[in-house]
Amino acid sequence: MDKTQLIAQIIQQLTESLSHATAAAEEAHKGATHDQSKAETQYDTLGLEHAYLAEGQAKRIEELQDQISQFHHMKVKSYCEDDPIYLGAVVELLNTQTNQPLCVFLAPCGGGNHIQLGARTIQVVSPMSPLTQALLGLYAEDNCKLASGLSYEILTIH
Repeated sequence: MDKTQLIAQIIQQLTESLSHATAAAEEAHKGATHDQSKAETQYDTLGLEHAYLAEGQAKRIEELQDQISQFHHMKVKSYCEDDPIYLGAVVELLNTQTNQPLCVFLAPCGGGNHIQLGARTIQVVSPMSPLTQALLGLYAEDNCKLASGLSYEILTIH
């Protein structure tokens, strides 16, 4: 498992999201400052709505920049079969109810992204996700059960 390539793809996805957020923020700023957005009555809120959008996009940009920085500074570590699961692990799971495999990367941030690495799809999960919370400290061949009722067998840890 090439975690360096995995992290590079996550950074690429986050950078693309940053580009889209930056463009959206610029559009919202233009809308907020455009002459036609000036309020003519107390009920005319177009300029205010654009300003709120620009503020939200600015916060999203900060979050994405922080996430990119965290991945750039992340130390890639190899796991041996006797190591417990902790942040930075790639864990292959088997849903015990459906027998469907699931491969997750326990990342410091960026949860929700899906990375295609060869024939394998890897789901990025953040530290606060219920799955990450259930997996931390467990070992290969352990089982974990989520509050939602889903249960997984831990197949391998990379």
